[in-house]
Amino acid sequence: MAKQKSSDDQLLKLFQEFDKDKSGCLSRDEVEQILKLGNKNIKQSHVDEVFKFFDTDGGDQKITFKEFKEGLQKIAAFIQGIKDLFKSYDKDKSGTLDKNEMKKVLDECGHKFTDAEVNEIFKQADRNNDGKICIDEFMNCLT
Repeated sequence: MAKQKSSDDQLLKLFQEFDKDKSGCLSRDEVEQILKLGNKNIKQSHVDEVFKFFDTDGGDQKITFKEFKEGLQKIAAFIQGIKDLFKSYDKDKSGTLDKNEMKKVLDECGHKFTDAEVNEIFKQADRNNDGKICIDEFMNCLT
């Protein structure tokens, strides 16, 4: 319970830092400024998608702390799901996926990939060209 309270306090503090006009809600402009911290050239359509994801109460064009917290919880659950998926295919428990393990992931998608397609997907996912897919590369590949 104390850990939950501490986490909520940290989220509230972060929310309040993002709430530049101190209105108690995040506006579309404030969300855009947050997103630009990670990508200065973010497209307006991406800003709109993120805003819509968080603004869950019928589109009142503001994000309350409750919506902010619930949105972050959904994102955290999604990320955990990807990590769990990665671990389930990392049969040798190396912390990486080799080409055969990645092929099994792709086969589970319901489409039969050719060896050439698997090689191309693996090559694109393996950003550091070490012949393995780490969790970060896997997440980038899926998102």
